[in-house]
Amino acid sequence: MRIFSDFDEFHKEISESTAVAIGKFDGLHLGHARLFESVLSQKEKGLSTLVFTFDRQISDFFEHTESKQLTTNNEKEEYLRDNGFDYEFVLPVNEKTVAISPEDFVKALVNRLNAKYIAAGSDLSYGAGGKGDFALLRRLSKEYSFEVCEIEKVKLGNDVISSSMIRQYVAEGKMELAQAALGHPYTVDGIVTHGRMLGRKLEMPTVNMDVGKDKLLPPFGVYFSNIYLGTGIFHGITNIGVKPTVTDEGRVCVETYIYDFDDDLYGEWLRVELLHYLRSEMKFDGTDALKAQMRTDMLRGRIYFS
Repeated sequence: MRIFSDFDEFHKEISESTAVAIGKFDGLHLGHARLFESVLSQKEKGLSTLVFTFDRQISDFFEHTESKQLTTNNEKEEYLRDNGFDYEFVLPVNEKTVAISPEDFVKALVNRLNAKYIAAGSDLSYGAGGKGDFALLRRLSKEYSFEVCEIEKVKLGNDVISSSMIRQYVAEGKMELAQAALGHPYTVDGIVTHGRMLGRKLEMPTVNMDVGKDKLLPPFGVYFSNIYLGTGIFHGITNIGVKPTVTDEGRVCVETYIYDFDDDLYGEWLRVELLHYLRSEMKFDGTDALKAQMRTDMLRGRIYFS
């Protein structure tokens, strides 16, 4: 999969016609999966597949904020590559791009990205002020000769699945509900870094992950987890928090004890699926009490995975 962020560069290098999915795609949930299926099906008609997305939330630009993401840009890139997309176009959100008129936005998709098929959710908005909608897209499709596909919302029970719904589930530690809406467990990815070796001193060695600051983390506490390594999938227990029993630095850490595994993973890229919120982070009266609780957590994890 090739990644672009400039219309002219894409137009200069790529000549084939494309099927385009439009959206921020934070969370990559079941609604997004339905949209992606629609676009990927166009490969049978000879179209290359492209996901058009944004480098950050448009609201962050106007509100001068930096929202935490369910899916970081790196995670999104990996997901799209794994699912067979040919191109990802990441539009920089800045003063120039937010001022593009809705019609000019669509014209850029057609004339610069070679779009012959455009799919998006029914709540699509685009262009300056978000004034472009699906009705305008349908009208312009006749003028510029492309096909449109409006993807209806997917529901979980009686509720429409949305990124905001999943954000709420994650914020409350409701990992099973988040998984149901996502269609897959909520994941945290990162590079394994050297910690303070406290887990090893407690005879429970853990791996520490360097997680990006833009990643939305669930409540501090202990989670049952799956860990994806090059050699396979392992079960584990993941702690998210500041480790108040052993340090007062206040630095947020993500560390995982992996069952039946003791290799050195320093520098490796790790993916951890958070399956179940066991308990909140606690401050214990010394390392002996912490060690006893960790052994209890490990036993409960064994039972959970069995």
